[in-house]
Amino acid sequence: MNPEEKKDSLEDYLLGKVKKSGYPLEIDVSNILEDERFVVFNTQYYFDEEAQQGRDIDIYAIPIYEVDDRLLPLRLSTDLAIECKKSETHAWVFYTRPRIPMSSIYMRGQFRTTVPESERNSTESFEWFLQQKCLVLHYDKFAKIAIAYDEIKKKKMDTESGREKKDGSSRREIFEAINQLVKFTSYEMHQTYERIAKAPQTYYREIITLFFPIIVFDGDMFEMFLDLGEPRLERRKHVILGTHYRCPYCRNVESYTVDIVHRSHFKEFMRLWKMELDTTKQAMIRNHDELLIKANEDRAKFTEEKSKHP
Repeated sequence: MNPEEKKDSLEDYLLGKVKKSGYPLEIDVSNILEDERFVVFNTQYYFDEEAQQGRDIDIYAIPIYEVDDRLLPLRLSTDLAIECKKSETHAWVFYTRPRIPMSSIYMRGQFRTTVPESERNSTESFEWFLQQKCLVLHYDKFAKIAIAYDEIKKKKMDTESGREKKDGSSRREIFEAINQLVKFTSYEMHQTYERIAKAPQTYYREIITLFFPIIVFDGDMFEMFLDLGEPRLERRKHVILGTHYRCPYCRNVESYTVDIVHRSHFKEFMRLWKMELDTTKQAMIRNHDELLIKANEDRAKFTEEKSKHP
């Protein structure tokens, strides 16, 4: 074998290994986000309070958009936290059931505002009005939400024996990816609002922050649901999954909705996501004055309650 043949053989081998990893997917997703005008941070650091060590997620992305004076002194911040996963040996199966049509039930840990919550929080509050009248979220388009999941080994034929051969071993990639995303979201939300509390007053008086945890998956992906009492499987490009996490900062158990998006659908998903973000901004502009009135009312209630129970 001449040196050139040996070199090509090594490069082919390495390229095959690289293709099986998740790194090409992470680069592809990052490029799509940059094309859609996002600032992209790869291997973004966060501190895992449970493990007491630093970790990182694959992608943290912030959309670039011009300040719209019509929103002032309100500001809407929408960030993406993304884990990229690839599997040739395991199919991902998500078990779904009907979803209650109210986003806030499923996303308490990924939504926060600078308006303090009153003990008498009601349908007249700033937060309720914002969620019901202004937030246009893609979650509401899903009639079902995944409550459980599985990574099932695929089988291939052993060409020599003609018998079925199992590939790979039991894995927990879905669990690990979800765990990373909710921990990062909790950490980043806490850090953001600590910085806001310490910062001097600016022309942004009220800040609304939304985090969107996402898994982009390259592989076979299915939804399992009951049809007339019988289990049924269908291929899916996008499902949403509900989960919970006990925040180490506020000590509350909080809910999260995680998007599981197939690689082939990610570009379209981002196009729709940006359209919904624009619709949300327009709704906030239309309801601008009432939002500010309710924010002031909630602040007054909070101050009154605090004075009675210092």
